[in-house]
Amino acid sequence: MLGVDAGGSATRAVLVEDAQILSRFEEPPLNVLLHADAFERLAALITASGAAAAGLGLAGLRGRDHAAEMGRRLGDATGVDVVVVDDTEAALAGAFGFEPGIVVIAGTGSNAFGRGGDGRTARAGGYGFLLGDEGGAYWYGSQALRAALRSHDGSGPQSAALEAAVNDEYGLDFDAIVRLVYSDPADRQLLARLARTVMALDDDPVMTGILDAGCDYLVALATLLRRKLGTGSLGGEPPVAMHGGVFRSSYVRSRFASATGAEAAARPPEFGAVDLALRHHRQQSDHGTARSF
Repeated sequence: MLGVDAGGSATRAVLVEDAQILSRFEEPPLNVLLHADAFERLAALITASGAAAAGLGLAGLRGRDHAAEMGRRLGDATGVDVVVVDDTEAALAGAFGFEPGIVVIAGTGSNAFGRGGDGRTARAGGYGFLLGDEGGAYWYGSQALRAALRSHDGSGPQSAALEAAVNDEYGLDFDAIVRLVYSDPADRQLLARLARTVMALDDDPVMTGILDAGCDYLVALATLLRRKLGTGSLGGEPPVAMHGGVFRSSYVRSRFASATGAEAAARPPEFGAVDLALRHHRQQSDHGTARSF
């Protein structure tokens, strides 16, 4: 079974047989909405793995119909039994299997997905870097650069530490940094990479305000899904898991965990995608529609 987690930070995959990891793969970021070659890259990865079935958690999908269409196309192109879901569904399966829970993802972007005790699901966020993604690395990098520019020209609160961190990260002055960003506005990693540096400035008042605002948005995602899902038939609020590089910040992780009771996801999303592939393959076999190999 092949499990794939494709998102804005990287594309990670694992090949599993009889609960044993046979191999791991890591490739560049992939978003089906932003990368024109996404289908071809996924088909090549599935074929090269030699897997009999594959589960894919993909960023950029626009609804279940889009996911089902992508799964059918990849299955036809590779001859493999393929199931495609949103990247949050794979992350939820990695965190909780098929039990109730909520996963909040803060990587390059941000979103959340949950399942209640009665089996109902709900999602929030995930609108991409142009329309949302507050609390993700791109958002943190963008907000930090804006604050540094305002500090530099005197139109905003002063932060010498933030200005220095931005200049050091790019090795450029501010005029050159602005030109660099506008040279390829769709390159999310150009700003997302800045987050790793500036998020360490959790003793700087300007950056702390940005950290608080992003973290509070992530907390709001978890709170919203808990309200939507309710206590369910089994009682109690669904537990929360956190996943993504933003939570490597001890400041954000501590603030988020204190507000939600969250813990780190039990397993990475690619292992959740393996579970989804196995379940889908068994369902297809039970209905006599699985592919022959």
